[in-house]
Formats: sequence, C-alpha cells, structure tokens
Amino acid sequence: MLRANGDILVRTLLLMSSFALFTNQAAKFGDEPLAANHILLQLIGFSAYFLDGFAFAGESLIGRAIGARKRKDFDISVWRSSQLAALTAIVLALILFLGGEAIVHSLSDHKSVRSIATEFLPLAAIYVSLSFAAFQLDGIFIGATRTRHMSYAAVLSFSVFVLAWWLLRSFDNLGLWLAFIVYVAARAIALAVFYPSLRRSIRP
Repeated sequence: MLRANGDILVRTLLLMSSFALFTNQAAKFGDEPLAANHILLQLIGFSAYFLDGFAFAGESLIGRAIGARKRKDFDISVWRSSQLAALTAIVLALILFLGGEAIVHSLSDHKSVRSIATEFLPLAAIYVSLSFAAFQLDGIFIGATRTRHMSYAAVLSFSVFVLAWWLLRSFDNLGLWLAFIVYVAARAIALAVFYPSLRRSIRP
C-alpha cells in the first residue's frame, strides 16, 4: 500500500509540476496571455472530470480481472472503457473547437484575453482529444498495481515536456502549447511501452 501510494505521489507531484511550469512560463508573456491560458486550462480541467471517470471505472474492472487471472476480462475492460473514453474525448474536443469561443466569452469580458484564448482554442481541443490515452493508461496501471511503471513514465514525460519547451521557447505561447501537447502524448506513449509486459503477466 505504501509503495503503491508512494509511486502515485511521485506521478501526481510531477503532473502538478507540469501545470505549474506551464503557468509560470505563461506569466512571462504578460497578464493577458496568462489570463487566456488560465481560461483554457479551466476548460481542460473540466474535461478531465469526464475522462477520469472512465479511468476510475477501469481501475476497478481491471483489478478484478487481474485478481481472477482472466486475461479475456482484462482485454474487454481495457477495450470497452478506452472506446468510451476516446469517444468522449472527441466529443469534448469538438465542443471546444466549435463552441469554445462562446464559452470563452462567457468566462471573460476582456477583449484581448478573449482574442488570445480563442486563438489557442484549437490547441486546447487537440490536448483534450489526446489526453484520454494518458488517463486510461493511468487507470490501467493503478488497477493492476503496476504503479512503479507509472512513476517511471511520469519522470520521462515531464523530462520530455521540459526539453520540448526548451526547443520551442522561441515561439512564445504557441511553443508552450505545442510542448504541452507533446507532454500529454509522451505520458501515454511512455506507459504504452510497459503495457505489453503487463498484459503478458496475466496468466490464467
């Protein structure tokens, strides 16, 4: 219990650090870009409540399948929960892409902030559409109590985020958003590398 929660703590601290780094760098661009990015982060955070639900459900189903040593049940749980999560992510991304401007206008009456937030809405939508994979894989590895792999992936993806931002920093806010998208993709890819060994370990 202590080991698993220690690994989750590492993952969570690095996840929080990535958002803190994003906000800290955005502050260097001025008050208006910072406010615009904050609005978009609120939309991303709101979307996470929907996507996290599938990960939570997956944790329970996957843990039960592994405990019963039923690889077929494991595969079904992963596939169906991931399908629903992917569909939800696409719907949320489309809402942001098509109706995000109206949402932004309801959250701010500052013309410049609205303009900047609207400009970067497509990137926020891309982030949401990709983020479901990281959420799902987190749920799978927590359900399987393979939390050590999750902490390794968190360290690796955070390092990728820092490197991507360093390479893209000359593009200012655009570069920051691109690095943020690379980060969420790296989270999923890093965990996906460990997934085959997790599945093979379930022996009837």
